Amino acid sequence: MSAPVVLFRCQMPTNWLCPCGTVERRLRREKVEHRTERVSQRRGWRPEIDELTSQTRVPVLVDGDEVISDSKRILEYLAFRREAGS
Repeated sequence: MSAPVVLFRCQMPTNWLCPCGTVERRLRREKVEHRTERVSQRRGWRPEIDELTSQTRVPVLVDGDEVISDSKRILEYLAFRREAGS
């Protein structure tokens, strides 16, 4: 069994106003089983993100050993993952 996919994202209550929401919508559209972790709005209070990426910006997607930051890179990764049939 593979490790769960985890999306670290902002606290924005809607999926339409930020890059985090774009990634969340794509995960749902492609029916990728995932867990969502909402992090603090304040960048200085995101130690889990800093530990994963050495930066404080979200979204960050963790898929097993893969850690992908930046919404555009995450969307590219999801397209590649879909094409590879994972």
